[in-house]
Amino acid sequence: MHEHDHASADIEALLLDPDSQVRAAQSEGPWAGGSEAVESYLRRVVADLNRIPELVVEHAEFAHYDAGYASYVDVFLTRRDGSARHLEPDGYVTVEGFTVVLCRLAPIACVLSPGERSTHPDGRGTHSMPWLDAVTELPIPAWERGCEQISHVLDRHHIAIVGPHLLSRQALPHLTIDTNLGDGQPHSIFDVWFHWRD
Repeated sequence: MHEHDHASADIEALLLDPDSQVRAAQSEGPWAGGSEAVESYLRRVVADLNRIPELVVEHAEFAHYDAGYASYVDVFLTRRDGSARHLEPDGYVTVEGFTVVLCRLAPIACVLSPGERSTHPDGRGTHSMPWLDAVTELPIPAWERGCEQISHVLDRHHIAIVGPHLLSRQALPHLTIDTNLGDGQPHSIFDVWFHWRD
């Protein structure tokens, strides 16, 4: 296992296991007692992330982007002191931060490179979707203290952070995944565990 992947050998074995990949590709096999239990568990994780001294949860998307299905919850975090929040002349509020992506199918998460989220009083706004190319290693430069605190929270909840080295590995050949996030076949391990369809 690559030293930068924070996943244990057990987590790596689960993610690479052929039967687990097939179930995950079909959005089956939620952990922690079923879908409702997982959702409740992840809400507690997000609440704990929101208590991190350095960071605040700007937005957590539990609603599958109002359509379709997401095998994950994305949690956009920014600086608690407000220094990464900017009011633009056109009325948009732009917030710099980064996303922690919590899997609904296994006790894993990945972290995306820093980006921005914008909102407008009339409801318009922009945010990014999680792509494999955006998955990064911790710590993120200029966000080191917050990243350390995120690692502690996820460790407490027994959620392993997996990095690009593991997530970029090829999934089972000919595995079918109904996702709008992947680049088609061959699919990656990221596609298996972090997929979205509308």
